[in-house]
Amino acid sequence: MHTDHARAPSSPWLLALESSTPFGGAALLRDGACVEAIRLEEGLRHGRELVSSAARLLERHGLAAADLRGAAVSAGPGSYTGLRVGVMAAKALAYGAGIALACVSSLEALAQTAAAAGAAAEGDTVFALQDARRDEVYAGEYRIQGGFAVAAAPDAAITPEEAAARLRALRESRGGRLRCAGGGFATYGDVFAGAVDAAGAAGCGVDPAAVGVLGWRRLAREESADPMQAQPVYLRRDAGVDWRHDHLVANTWSATPLPAKRFKFAPRNGR
Repeated sequence: MHTDHARAPSSPWLLALESSTPFGGAALLRDGACVEAIRLEEGLRHGRELVSSAARLLERHGLAAADLRGAAVSAGPGSYTGLRVGVMAAKALAYGAGIALACVSSLEALAQTAAAAGAAAEGDTVFALQDARRDEVYAGEYRIQGGFAVAAAPDAAITPEEAAARLRALRESRGGRLRCAGGGFATYGDVFAGAVDAAGAAGCGVDPAAVGVLGWRRLAREESADPMQAQPVYLRRDAGVDWRHDHLVANTWSATPLPAKRFKFAPRNGR
């Protein structure tokens, strides 16, 4: 937990960024409820569209970055490039505006998305699965409690066969209270055939509003992250980080033209 950069929790506004999947986006929340969201279509480049989409949201509602209580971001696991774009943009926003930062698991946000869409009910277990490529999947197990996705096991990068075995074990223990969500089931449909049928899979993506809902909860519980130390969660050991790319992404907050006055940050204390 980090509180040095956290603004006093008087502002009702939070900006959420999601870039862990091809369907990214940004959402603006007031008092923990989504006011407006912009979802990026598959194929668009997060580095070009994510920051400008967030800027448009603030502009439409007459807000500056410093008016926010904080920023929330899906920190992974997920697309390497997408995560770097989203996390570095959120870090630059939080540090530059002096607001709090909340980092959310993308699998947690996927489970929250399923709950918000009615695909999972209170007390259900959601097995969240995304394709990690190279014959692996990102898997997470979450329980819906009080309307929120709560981790029941650590997120992991495992083989589809290992995930199918976990799913069958969950089906035995949870029965009708098990739900599945994520694109990994469709990618490896032959592996999960039979295991998914009884649970009922929902191929939903990650809603940026779900990232915001979970981020708002974190800030309410004073679980903010240090903007200088926060990093993407890759899970896989072969993930490489191109810090030159990260530096360019961080500077897009001062480069974006929407709106220029609201997104031009100067380093603190001359640094």
